[in-house]
Amino acid sequence: MRRVRGFTLVELLVVIGIICVLIALLLPAVQQVREAARRTACRNNLKQLGLAFHNYESVNRVLPSSSTSEIALGVWSPNPTQYALQSWAGMILPFLELTNVQTQVNFNVSSLDPINYRAAAQVIAVYRCPSYTGPAYSQSPLYLALSPNYAVRNYATMGATTIGKIYQHPDGVFYAQSSTRMADVKDGTSNTIFVAETREPNAAVWIDGGTGSLTSHPYDPTSPPDYALPQVGMNYTPYFTPQNSQGISCDWGPSSMHPDVVLHLFGDGSVHFVSPLILPYVYDSLVTPDGGETITGFVAD
Repeated sequence: MRRVRGFTLVELLVVIGIICVLIALLLPAVQQVREAARRTACRNNLKQLGLAFHNYESVNRVLPSSSTSEIALGVWSPNPTQYALQSWAGMILPFLELTNVQTQVNFNVSSLDPINYRAAAQVIAVYRCPSYTGPAYSQSPLYLALSPNYAVRNYATMGATTIGKIYQHPDGVFYAQSSTRMADVKDGTSNTIFVAETREPNAAVWIDGGTGSLTSHPYDPTSPPDYALPQVGMNYTPYFTPQNSQGISCDWGPSSMHPDVVLHLFGDGSVHFVSPLILPYVYDSLVTPDGGETITGFVAD
């Protein structure tokens, strides 16, 4: 009778070792494929936002402002529900085929009014980067004091180059109570950033205009009048720490969970990766719509 020879323990361990090596080799490749798919989806989200901005401007003859209230007003105010604080993200909802959400927003009262809690709780897919792994709802005590379900977004408009400028002399496209037209983008829409990704988990509530825009430089309270650090704010943390409760803590400004790059929407509807290593003056030139700069050192991907 013929004996069936099985694996020895050594042979079994060798086979298991080979399988582990193959898995270790394949796993990074699988992760890269998944990240590539997430980048494509994120790029598509931004392209949809670009189309919505253009359609909004075609109908209203002006681009939406980051907030319908003054820049100094926000959820940190003593009575935030008495200010309008409607955001660009709420105003373009009909142009994203999201009228089901838009009909839940009462634009006649504050975006933070209890009437708008149901809308504020909507996690909107087009406002979410697939690579983002943070919370769906803000955990800031300022928002939690009003409602536990303020959904965050992963995209923010660019309002100025510095915190000082966004308060005093905004030099970006989208800022509080702005009325920018496409015709005002004199540097060319292909040379002007409209929207940047952000990985901010708490301050980036989509329905709230008080935190609707970002700046290209992070905040420095010791350097008036611009109140800005010299480096770009991309993937820099902490991006904004308020002084004397005048604002809301913001860990991240323009930022991303994509490795090494941050996706940006330009005014012509194109979407490009921008490296955090970009020179500050080049990034500033891309944020300003009519600075008249000659932009060098930036190559669109």
